[in-house]
Amino acid sequence: MFTRELAVEASGRHLTRVAVPFALAGVLLAGLAFGPAPSVLQVVAPGLPWLVVLLLAAPLSLTVAVAEREDGCWDLLRSLAGPGPLLWGKLAAMWVWLTATWAVAAGLSIIVLGAGMALSSVPAAALGTLGLSSAVVVYGTTAAAAGRTGTGLLTALVLPAGLPALVAGTQASTPGVDAPPWLLLLLAYDLAALAVAWAVFPTLLEE
Repeated sequence: MFTRELAVEASGRHLTRVAVPFALAGVLLAGLAFGPAPSVLQVVAPGLPWLVVLLLAAPLSLTVAVAEREDGCWDLLRSLAGPGPLLWGKLAAMWVWLTATWAVAAGLSIIVLGAGMALSSVPAAALGTLGLSSAVVVYGTTAAAAGRTGTGLLTALVLPAGLPALVAGTQASTPGVDAPPWLLLLLAYDLAALAVAWAVFPTLLEE
């Protein structure tokens, strides 16, 4: 199921057509907005990849079931695949895309802005995007079941759900900050998000 979901997402080229241009625009606009002062950019850079990922999460949530909905096989897929494999397949695929988006934005921040990040930013990225992926899959599945195609409501739902990843991920990525407490917070966030997704996903499939 993971291979299928990854292939579906890859065929849509959401990473190359949406994530990369969005990340590049975000980094360039941040550089223009905050000016050339290195001290300011050093402070802003650790949180910039997280802001890019969080703002991109709502549009990406529409891709959770976009291929199945466009092909008219969403109901068929729900009847053939159990809730568990379907959840973990979609979650793992979204995790890959959000992590890749973070990596692109982080790389651009380092190259374009000349800013540094702590080594703990790597595990923070893995943990933070996992919890955010759970929220994206849940809300994306809800939108698919309801037949919604707009991002307004999804943005209002996804952004608050991703705030723990934004705050803790930024702190863990900032040089000089004690990272372990923030990494533990991200781990707790993951456990809570995964538990909620596991509890509500079967119900969402029945709607």
